[in-house]
Amino acid sequence: MGTEKLWAILRPSSIAVIGASRDPSKIGSRILRNILSTGFPGAVYAVNPHASEVLGVRCYPSVADIPGLVDLAVVAVPAQLVPQVIEDCGRKGVKAVAVISSGFKEVGNAELEREVMEIARKYGIRLLGPNIVGVWDTAAPVNYSFIDANPLPGSVAFISQSGALMTSLLWWTRERGIGFSCLVSIGNRADVSEADLLVLLREDSRTRVVAIYMEGLGEGEGKKFLDEAFKTSTAKPVIVLKAGRSEVAVEAIRSHTGSLAGSDEVYEAALKQARALRAASLRDLFNWALALALSPEPGDGVAAILTHGGGAGVIAADALSAMGVPLAPLPQDLQERLRKFMPPFGSARNPVDLTGMMTAESLREALVEVLRDPRVGAVLVWAGQGAIPTPEELGEAVLSAVKEVGLTKPLVVSITGGGECREVHRKLIQAGVPSYESPDDAASALATVYRYYRGRRARRGEPAKVEGDRARVREIIGRALSEGRTLLTPVESFEVARAYGIPVVEHAFAPDLEAAAEAARRIGYPVALAVETPDVAHKTEVGGIALGINSEEELREAYARVVGEFARRAPGARVFGVSVRKMMPRGFEVFAGARRDPVFGPVVSFGWGGVMVELLRDVSVRVAPPTWEDVEEMIEETKAGKVLKGYRGPPLDEGVVKLIIAGVATLIGDFEEIDSIDVNPVFVYEKGAVAIDVKVYLRASR
Repeated sequence: MGTEKLWAILRPSSIAVIGASRDPSKIGSRILRNILSTGFPGAVYAVNPHASEVLGVRCYPSVADIPGLVDLAVVAVPAQLVPQVIEDCGRKGVKAVAVISSGFKEVGNAELEREVMEIARKYGIRLLGPNIVGVWDTAAPVNYSFIDANPLPGSVAFISQSGALMTSLLWWTRERGIGFSCLVSIGNRADVSEADLLVLLREDSRTRVVAIYMEGLGEGEGKKFLDEAFKTSTAKPVIVLKAGRSEVAVEAIRSHTGSLAGSDEVYEAALKQARALRAASLRDLFNWALALALSPEPGDGVAAILTHGGGAGVIAADALSAMGVPLAPLPQDLQERLRKFMPPFGSARNPVDLTGMMTAESLREALVEVLRDPRVGAVLVWAGQGAIPTPEELGEAVLSAVKEVGLTKPLVVSITGGGECREVHRKLIQAGVPSYESPDDAASALATVYRYYRGRRARRGEPAKVEGDRARVREIIGRALSEGRTLLTPVESFEVARAYGIPVVEHAFAPDLEAAAEAARRIGYPVALAVETPDVAHKTEVGGIALGINSEEELREAYARVVGEFARRAPGARVFGVSVRKMMPRGFEVFAGARRDPVFGPVVSFGWGGVMVELLRDVSVRVAPPTWEDVEEMIEETKAGKVLKGYRGPPLDEGVVKLIIAGVATLIGDFEEIDSIDVNPVFVYEKGAVAIDVKVYLRASR
């Protein structure tokens, strides 16, 4: 029952077009015409109080007057009329509405969109849009868009926030022979989102791959998308083209669909955690979708490259190797069999170079050999257009080999040449063989097949959590909030970190000079002094820190200097005293931090620490809570991680670093009051580590 209303969006049993008109140029009329032209098998109704029929379909003055049940209402009326239409649909018992109309959040009219959603929620209606082009489903079949073209049937589902992009790609994919199970324009995403559609599409036997063009998710939607994308990607591939990497693109997105483009590094991390594949371009999105839709899982053996040109073979080999695809010389006995199909100067190693003397028959026979051999996990064929054989003969050779052996392993083909190759690509794709113009595209597609299936096999482990002293942290945070503070003092921050197992430098709070001297004697020189204030985070910039104090005399002088300089450069800032900290021998500096992202919630980060953190930007990010595997990957993804593992020196204590990352992630997850945590720097030694500074920011009272 939970997905019944959502299914009404893709595969309704009855449709009412609200806004159909006798004017054939009007959007409502075009939608009705498209529904009728696809041979939709269900009941079709039209709603228009000023017409008795449109395109032979009887018109009713209101959806309430329709005698039968209505699964889906397609709304194409001016924006200001939509609230009343949704009210009528709710009273009628309509399961879902698709609002084609524009003029809502995308043009700044967020209040009208909120009103529409309030009415839809009141009646339990699922709403697609507003501001959409429509939906095509090749299973229903139905086209309730205002675009007069239909996709080829296939097994790729495409979800897009951009309707214009979707419609332009419709013709491009038809030209290439790429087929779809459905295309869904989601527009402003007021209700139905990518996550909702993923729930449906992972159950859909006709969909083998889900491809998504995403501009941004709404506030707080990130975790739901991550969860649904992960569940779906364990069953079938999910590929996402996430726009909005640059500031210019982010601004364009805000004016397009009103979405939150968000932090690109957090989206990158979330997609990785969901095991979704992130495409960098439309070309990649559909090249990868094609290969994944048509290819079985690669075998455990080597990937074989078959070509008649050494250069293209090297390009493909370089591309596959760079993407982690297993390449090695073919087994000796297989090489011997392949030598029968090439002149003496050919190469049977890998890539297999059949040379310029290759014929269609020699290509066919060589391909049969590698497809049959269980020690070959996948095959890439590249051939260029020349005098002999022709592109058509090349395509027929591949198809003949496939017909003889079958496709039990991935086979990706690239035939490079002129216009004559296009029809060959279409024939190969229709026969279930992904085919591309360039060897780069073919290699990228095959590598993505490997990447997806490897990722799907990987086990998702337990969350990286630590046991913490919640009562102690709650006491510290509660006191700060009761005083109206959003920044903990240095000593409070140290105490919060220590309560969650993060090793911190030995320290003591001193309300005055004599207490500071006593603390320094107890801790042992050398020490550092820092002003204890809830108002200034970066005390170095205002003279609030003194380092390398070696005696009580130096301490007394430093105390006067630090307190005086701080008062001069930060007038009005509260001073509770100072913290006295043990000066530690310098270790390798890393940082661990966490913050709240508006889309995904808590995120945790790790990287090179100290003053170089912003300059180097050597950072890895994950949505919290990360798994222990995520934590390991975070370390491995950074240059700092290579140092920890012993780059040009002894290995350092990576185990403690993992616990620090887990502690930071657990802290922000356990306490909604925490806005961000910054543990920087952490000195890491061959044995042990210690946090030299900790900052904890709280969320302002709401």
